[in-house]
Amino acid sequence: MPWFQSLCRNLGLAVHHVKHADTPPTHKQTVRHDTEEKQLNETTTLRRTTIEEIEVTRPAPEGN
Repeated sequence: MPWFQSLCRNLGLAVHHVKHADTPPTHKQTVRHDTEEKQLNETTTLRRTTIEEIEVTRPAPEGN
């Protein structure tokens, strides 16, 4: 049944291209990752995580 596998692959690619149409590539870089932890009592721990990231997006090419 190679025709069925080909059909499924092409349908999946079509859905992928519709969902992710012309999205410009992005680059993410984590700058800082901090975790603060505080023991409130024997059974409770308060944990706060802060993540700072830089995201650079290239502009989409102009034209049709």
